[in-house]
Amino acid sequence: MSMTNSEIEALVRDAIDLHLHVGMDILPRKYTVEELFLEERGKVGGAAVKSHSFPTVPDVVAARSFPGRTKDEMLLVGSVTLNYFTGGFNPSAIYAAAVMSRGYPVVVWFPTTHAENHLVKNHSMYEIPPDWVKDPAFTSRFKTEVKAIKVTDWAGNLIPKAWQVLNMMRDMGNCVLATGHLSWEEARKLSLEALNLGLKVMVTHPMQRDIDMPVEVQVELARKGAFIEFCYVMYLDRDHPEDYPPEDMVRQIHQIGVEQCFLSSDAGQVRNPGPSACLKAFVELLEPHGITKEEFETMMVRNPRRILGWRVEGRGGTG
Repeated sequence: MSMTNSEIEALVRDAIDLHLHVGMDILPRKYTVEELFLEERGKVGGAAVKSHSFPTVPDVVAARSFPGRTKDEMLLVGSVTLNYFTGGFNPSAIYAAAVMSRGYPVVVWFPTTHAENHLVKNHSMYEIPPDWVKDPAFTSRFKTEVKAIKVTDWAGNLIPKAWQVLNMMRDMGNCVLATGHLSWEEARKLSLEALNLGLKVMVTHPMQRDIDMPVEVQVELARKGAFIEFCYVMYLDRDHPEDYPPEDMVRQIHQIGVEQCFLSSDAGQVRNPGPSACLKAFVELLEPHGITKEEFETMMVRNPRRILGWRVEGRGGTG
């Protein structure tokens, strides 16, 4: 039996969206953290908020003191993304983000806009294509002005700077790794080494065609403890919906196992709906292809809390 509209909305109210873009960022965004809270409070359980350009931790810390906010209302998680804007493989940026989070989880996204894989697959001549920003005052840099970031050397081993970052994450104790826009080969190696250090690992939208990680590799990483991400915006407009048939998503989810998968929006773009609307639409998209209510609860409510180290049942824990 299909879920009712009220059941889906109740599910989303408990869901944690582990991939949501916010401003300030070089790319235009739908919300600042404050605007997100005011718009989405009571509609979604929480979110890990991301910027390609700057750490979001200070805004998340400030959000804990918003007037009228209750302790468990819209749990927010800060992050830092290891692009050149924050120094690339910069252990000090991770240290600061983890300390400022005051024991709360912090997501460390590995390079996105400055990952070699991203720059190669981005067919523009620019680091950030001007048509992505649509601001006449925006100054574009050519790709040739930016040294692409890789996490592995010619032999496929992690470079020393990547190890410094992983060791800092382990030492801080409250960091969750996300693989960013690395190639699937780099993401596999990074994930395996991070898992060996005891870190929580989120494999960032591996089905997205610029990454295209073989499902067999996703299964391998999941069996070792990594969590595999499926994003709604990947289907909605990252490339073209026909690139990601929902039946293929469901087939991969079941091949990997729902216990190691999570659903996120990857929303926050100006043109797209907010996280609660995206997650609701994602449920409506996937349910006819064989995802059950219990499986949605696992991937949207329980698994995000497992990743963040929060209590699995209910909303409590931190925020």
